[in-house]
Amino acid sequence: MARFLAIINILLFASTLQAQIISSTWRDHMSYFNAKVVAVSNTDVYCATELNLFCYSKEDGRITHLTPIEGLSEMGIGTIAYSDKTQELIICYNSGNIDIVGDNGKVYNMPSLKNSDFTNNKTINHICIHDGTAYLSCSFGITAIDIKRREFSDTYILGDDGKHLNINCSAVYGGYLYALTDAGLMRGRLDNPFLTDLKNWEQVPEPGLGLKFNTGCVFDNKLYVNAQISGDNVGRVSVFDGEKWAAVWDSLPNVKTLTSRENKLALCDGLGIYVFDTNLKEQLFWDSEYINMGVADGDVVWYAHRLYGLGRSDGNDHAAFTPNGPALNRFYNVCYNAGDILVAPGGMERTGQNHYNKADIYTFDGSTWTNIDHQQYPVFEDCRDIINFTTTGNKNHFIANSWHYGILEYDNGTFTHYNAESTGGLLNDYVSYCAYDRNGNLWFAGSIADKPITVRTPSGEWYNYAYSSHMTGLHTGKLICTRNNDMWLVSHRGIGVLVWNSNGTPETNSDDDYTFFFPSDETGKKLNCNINDIVEDKNGILWLATDEGVYIFDHPEKVLRDGNIHPHYPQMIVDGFYQSLLVTEVVKTIAVDGGNRKWFGTESGGIFVISPDGTEQIASYNTSNSPIFSNNVKSLAIDDDKGVLYIITDMGMQSAIISTTKANSETAEITAFPNPVPPDYYGEVAIRGLLDNSVVRITDMRGALVYEAMSNGGGAMWNLCNPDGRRVETGIYLIQCTTTDGVTRNVGKIHVIK
Repeated sequence: MARFLAIINILLFASTLQAQIISSTWRDHMSYFNAKVVAVSNTDVYCATELNLFCYSKEDGRITHLTPIEGLSEMGIGTIAYSDKTQELIICYNSGNIDIVGDNGKVYNMPSLKNSDFTNNKTINHICIHDGTAYLSCSFGITAIDIKRREFSDTYILGDDGKHLNINCSAVYGGYLYALTDAGLMRGRLDNPFLTDLKNWEQVPEPGLGLKFNTGCVFDNKLYVNAQISGDNVGRVSVFDGEKWAAVWDSLPNVKTLTSRENKLALCDGLGIYVFDTNLKEQLFWDSEYINMGVADGDVVWYAHRLYGLGRSDGNDHAAFTPNGPALNRFYNVCYNAGDILVAPGGMERTGQNHYNKADIYTFDGSTWTNIDHQQYPVFEDCRDIINFTTTGNKNHFIANSWHYGILEYDNGTFTHYNAESTGGLLNDYVSYCAYDRNGNLWFAGSIADKPITVRTPSGEWYNYAYSSHMTGLHTGKLICTRNNDMWLVSHRGIGVLVWNSNGTPETNSDDDYTFFFPSDETGKKLNCNINDIVEDKNGILWLATDEGVYIFDHPEKVLRDGNIHPHYPQMIVDGFYQSLLVTEVVKTIAVDGGNRKWFGTESGGIFVISPDGTEQIASYNTSNSPIFSNNVKSLAIDDDKGVLYIITDMGMQSAIISTTKANSETAEITAFPNPVPPDYYGEVAIRGLLDNSVVRITDMRGALVYEAMSNGGGAMWNLCNPDGRRVETGIYLIQCTTTDGVTRNVGKIHVIK
């Protein structure tokens, strides 16, 4: 499966706009611990979790991720199976979409079932492969695929009067296709050209009419099936030798799967995984209630474990093979913190209800994920739903907001829990956001409170205020401090904006300036007040993301000083007409990069990259032109030092290197990625270590100019082409950075191999 990696470097995106993400640098950050299904070939083991898939090489132990970044069609794996005959992997998604992955790594997509309109539920429960055909057991019946020809052949609807009947599993035995259903066992002869007619199917009276059959397989030239024989999910495994049925095992707890491979039968139930030989003598047993299924492979068994991913056991030694990642695929908010990435896996509904996820925190240092939970810090037991963070520029100090449970403050290896009880009622348990002002005071926005504003001074004193009755008892949103020390509080519930300044005396509000208002334009027309995010850019302009696009405050300092509460929509030219910035999009999140460009994450349109002034769309990324997991983007964060964008969608988390970094205040070493550039690379080269607004020139070793551009922040991009638009030849190319005073400051090199 190593060849699968080759397609990473040949992903070409359809966007005609200027690329801001280096195409070969997309990377997934998913949890691979909750494994559902395994499939085994002679050389590899494939393991699917609830969202994604990875491949373990039995030859060298190499682990390969398989996601849309590597060419798959989408996220959300339902089930998988491997065809030994065609040497291909069949992947079925929860949506009904189907991929066939060839041994060469090429992905063939079959979206017909997903795109059909005959049923809303297109769940595929199981894949039975027989003689080059994949029989898919679905929520509505069985559909057959000719694997080699990549086409659907037949569909069998087995419910009375054409009604859909859920098929849990299927098996081919003795010339019959057996369907294991919620209402009994059925079969039809495969050589019958009219098998699509329900009349040509028959109920199998043994081993039980009307029972729920959930799993089965062919082993040692016999058919094994499991039936649920009581409401307590007690299973009975029966065998059919072509003439008669016989009970094999009775009163088994929660039988999950029966699989066969290489003259071995694997049975997974609520106690663990068993492996039997052709005499049904137990060869191996590994006890764990968390195993979902297993496949025997010679003297070992590979199994899917809910807690630690792909497992391998020979009965004595046990091992897990799982990519490093977060503990769970729960991603709500991502934050950059002094070289580290913090992820909040909690959640809350827009109406304020908790998700009640455990109070975990995922951290990433650029190479390794670490999971922080109650096992290391018992204080986490008192919390749920970490929803966001406040950072200080020190990786050893940050605040984590726990919705409905106060906050957790991390300081040099220790977490302290603050809530209403520990602060004498001064801190509200429903903290939506907190932010430090320029004097080191920590301000909290509390929801559903009589006094929603709380402050903690650097000396540890606590105070709380109401400021405006408009915020009393309502749901607050994001809180930020601007460069002139004004505090801005918004809400996604349409209740308006609160701005205040404590004038350096947080212990009293008698001298504070504050105002509450509903943003409106110069004509008095009220703008959308469902405000999902607010950020201050590098020029001190405030950008507000709403359910109807984005508007800005050019001079936010005038709100308190002059009462100027009139923001405006930047105007873009779309299809030849002026249009307010992203006015047709629900914008959920904003990130500002080192070049002051804005990255907007939307609810259904993916990511839009907009010029610093908001008047030009530079690029867009969605599921049709990029490997982004979903168009529903929930949170964005940028590591300006490394130039990495982190993305949370409703289908998971990923990252990519972008074209800009934080501008260097002084000259630094110029670097490039990738370097050297391999011959099969068709993306752009990212250049790092530049000064802002400097001229970047790339020349060959003779000094001939091949490319020239202005830097964005501390970065620039080169498409590997010369001025004629042709790819440059193999060789060493020099990078020169010239400042605005015309002095060449530093030099780098790029080695290109054509």
